[in-house]
Amino acid sequence: MTAVPEVTQPALRRVSWRIIGGLTCTAAALCLLGAALNSSAEPTHAVIWGSLALTAQAAGLLCLVNVATSEQPGLGLANWKLGPWTLVWYGVAFGFASVTWSQPQTGTAAEIIISSVLRALWLVAIGMTAWALGYLTGCGRVVQQCAARAVSALSHRFATEVRGPSAPWILYAIGLAARGVAAVTTGLVGYVGDPSLAVSTATGYGQIFNLLSLLCPLALCGAALQVYRERLPRARVTLAVLLAAEFAYGAAAGGKEDFVIAVLAVVIPISAARRRLPKLAVITGILIFLVVVIPFNQAYRSAARGSQHLSTSQTIHQAPDILRQTVTGRNMVTAIPGSVTYLMQRIREIDSPAIIMQRAGGQIPFSSPALLVEAPVVDIIPRAVWPSKPILATGYQFSQQYYDLPSTVYTSSAITPVGDLYRHGGWIPVIIGMAILGCVVRLLDGVLDVRTNPHAILLVLLLFPALVKGEDDWVTLLASIPGTVLLWLFAVAVLFRPLHLRRPV
Repeated sequence: MTAVPEVTQPALRRVSWRIIGGLTCTAAALCLLGAALNSSAEPTHAVIWGSLALTAQAAGLLCLVNVATSEQPGLGLANWKLGPWTLVWYGVAFGFASVTWSQPQTGTAAEIIISSVLRALWLVAIGMTAWALGYLTGCGRVVQQCAARAVSALSHRFATEVRGPSAPWILYAIGLAARGVAAVTTGLVGYVGDPSLAVSTATGYGQIFNLLSLLCPLALCGAALQVYRERLPRARVTLAVLLAAEFAYGAAAGGKEDFVIAVLAVVIPISAARRRLPKLAVITGILIFLVVVIPFNQAYRSAARGSQHLSTSQTIHQAPDILRQTVTGRNMVTAIPGSVTYLMQRIREIDSPAIIMQRAGGQIPFSSPALLVEAPVVDIIPRAVWPSKPILATGYQFSQQYYDLPSTVYTSSAITPVGDLYRHGGWIPVIIGMAILGCVVRLLDGVLDVRTNPHAILLVLLLFPALVKGEDDWVTLLASIPGTVLLWLFAVAVLFRPLHLRRPV
């Protein structure tokens, strides 16, 4: 019998531990599922056990997926693979955060009966399993090779070093100009402004400006590449200024996600350069998020849309005072518990699948499954080409249709891909759609290596909020892909020096 070479022993140990971890978590999920079924007479207890079972299932799938797809230590998180991070998010947002359903609910959640939450946990569990099977299967060798050749062609056209100290500034200036034009033409700065404008008016080039505004975090990412990958000391000033600018914009816009994306724009290049997660930076970011960002954001949004109607400029002028009160009026001991409770309720994603399962097919007819293919194609058409194109406000319309909110309440509900698939025909679209989504994510993970290809870092940063966070509906998710890819190519062309390839004689 041939002995296994010594060099393969670490890899075999990693595979063994992943298999053991996956089987252990799967066994725990089955036990917790049994506890949920035994607690059917007490729905509140059943939701707790079911939420924990879904969390354990996500952990098990994370381990088992990595057995077949990762040759590196860890679970793919330090490599910033979209698949593992998606399973982590599903386990936390759909699973663990659903434990908060053990408490009385207010607002739109009060419209949901707890039995619908239990059914939604089953829906997400089946959807996650279909996603994992699609991820393991992949899109096929031919498609994978074509995608790899496309990424390789880009690498042969542009260098892996940022072209110069001014490149991040140029890219940031373009994104900042797009933000300014969007603010002037719409009167909105993120959350701040008259919310009715977002669902009642649309300019021909608004979609382009909104897309170009994403160049700002990409510019920050370019500066981080210069500091941590290329080791340029003078780039530290650029990184510090752009990071502060992104934090300031996120505060003025009233968006927590802007802070998270800015942190990711720095953390991903650090992880790629050091081949490990920067634990200190991540912990520091989490603490700042809990102690400062969440309390400030709550107070700022209350001021923006409180009893007194304030203009966009009036609201932004209040930001420094609100920030000062947030920093000086709270301490870590009192702020963290409240922020954690708020965050658990805010990131909880089970509500939309639950209300959809409660009403779709009965009170509200299923939408046609054909729309899952037709609608993304229609939405890709720019408004500049189709001026009369209907305004896409799916979350706003969903709130009226499923939560019976009046049209004067301007709120956008997260629909999630799994929930949107279910309302377009039930279980079959969920299984097929989630399996396709898993195949697409596996394709991306196969060709985007942030450790060897800095171009890939930009695309991962662009795709991370949509694919991992998973709040968008299916149509919005698919329709955003072409624009995202074009923006990525433009950012690469601006940030990285072109290679002058000699033609063969």
